[in-house]
Amino acid sequence: MVHTLTCNVFGEQTYVVDHGNGELTVVDPGMSTRPEREDFQALCETLDAKPVQVLLTHGHLDHVMGCQWMKDTYGLLPRMHAEDRQTYERGPIAAQMYGVSMDPLPDVELDLAHGDVVDCGQAQLEIRFVPGHAPGHVAFVCHEHGWVLGGDVLFEGSVGRTDLPGCHAPHLVTSIERQLFTLPDKTVVWPGHGGPTTVGAEKRGNPFVNAAGSGLLQREAER
Repeated sequence: MVHTLTCNVFGEQTYVVDHGNGELTVVDPGMSTRPEREDFQALCETLDAKPVQVLLTHGHLDHVMGCQWMKDTYGLLPRMHAEDRQTYERGPIAAQMYGVSMDPLPDVELDLAHGDVVDCGQAQLEIRFVPGHAPGHVAFVCHEHGWVLGGDVLFEGSVGRTDLPGCHAPHLVTSIERQLFTLPDKTVVWPGHGGPTTVGAEKRGNPFVNAAGSGLLQREAER
């Protein structure tokens, strides 16, 4: 049901959710080169399905580098949380700072809100507001099948950066504790970079935020 493509110079994970009915949802399209876009199209052909919606966990440039191509190719505008519009609009400026090329960004639909549910055919995705790494960051939770597309909030043995514009470390701690660690331990976390992990594994051993409250960010937030 969940397929992943590693994209762009930042090693961003683009996710494709198969609806099971010939339709696909694309989360965080980071495809920035012709080979990456050809790989995406090859995946669509393998699944015999077409994209019908584009969702963004947040607006950092590595997660949106394929948005214009998705609009040009499939006529789809990205959807995101309203609080991350400024992050999204800063993408081209950030690309210049990093010295990477980036297409102009299309308009964005600011219609994702905490508690809403996005229909993905055989998967229903609950939207959870998880700011900290970005002010309008969200995660997409599939309760029926036990997974979450978490963006840059929680990684295997790590958490999202808190040193970028709009970041806030205490908010990130709260987001992880209240929105991700409250999910069942066996829930698979598909992050914005790197491989998957589980909620239980990170509650037990994440050095930055964990269930014991001994994480580095948790101790800083208490000061």
